[in-house]
Amino acid sequence: MEQRKWIPIKEMDGSNTLVWGDKPEVMPEQAFISLTRGEGLNLIQLFINQVLTLLVMNQMKKTPGLLYAELNGELKKWKGNGQTMTVWDGKLMPKFRNHNTHGFAMKFFTWIIHRKNTKNYYLTYSANETIPTVPEVRDILRKYGKYYDGGVLARKAGPPKYEKDKKSS
Repeated sequence: MEQRKWIPIKEMDGSNTLVWGDKPEVMPEQAFISLTRGEGLNLIQLFINQVLTLLVMNQMKKTPGLLYAELNGELKKWKGNGQTMTVWDGKLMPKFRNHNTHGFAMKFFTWIIHRKNTKNYYLTYSANETIPTVPEVRDILRKYGKYYDGGVLARKAGPPKYEKDKKSS
């Protein structure tokens, strides 16, 4: 089996993305996508975010069920945004999410990242055969994600509905 590596990509909007794996051409039936985004992080928050992200990236490489991942970041005028997307086969993400480095990072992020200067978004939903682009992830999170404004929960998550979902309802 070929060893997958993190590949850097420069986006059209000037941000940078790290990609792990190849986007699956055919999605498993039980695939789902997990998205996160933090906006307005100051330099200290960005540094801490970077350190923890590097540790979590190492854990991600060893996690069964992870099909694909993108980590995107941008820095503008001393403020930064960070965004992640992971694509999973089945329901293996909770084991990854709640344990080891990622479990620690989640607790630490709540303390350091959810501050008055930030907006944070989280969403996990069924993949519906498509994987969004970096700008689409941002838009999906802003519209449907669990949203914290200045560290205060402002909206619960409401996963997007697709034509396939609407017909079965």
